[in-house]
Amino acid sequence: MIVVSYDELKRIEVYCGAAVWQMGSWNSDGVFGYTMVPDSAVEKAAEGLCNPSVLGALARLKQSPQQTALFMELLRAYPRLVELIAAAYRENSFPRSSGELK
Repeated sequence: MIVVSYDELKRIEVYCGAAVWQMGSWNSDGVFGYTMVPDSAVEKAAEGLCNPSVLGALARLKQSPQQTALFMELLRAYPRLVELIAAAYRENSFPRSSGELK
């Protein structure tokens, strides 16, 4: 999981749009709010871009102690990634039944 604070989400929203709020589950203790972005959603989104640079950056991200900062840089460089992460998160978090309308 990549933890992204409310303040970081507000900053990246300027570059990437409102989809930043849909990349993972929202958590708050009443003072500090943050989103937890699943690694699996980031990986699926990166694969969807079919860009070797993004896949390389993702490999570095996984090994970095500065994961959130690198993640923010990656989103700024590839804003489309946000929409793909949000879509991957929705697909994995909210499975549809066979009879449900899309």
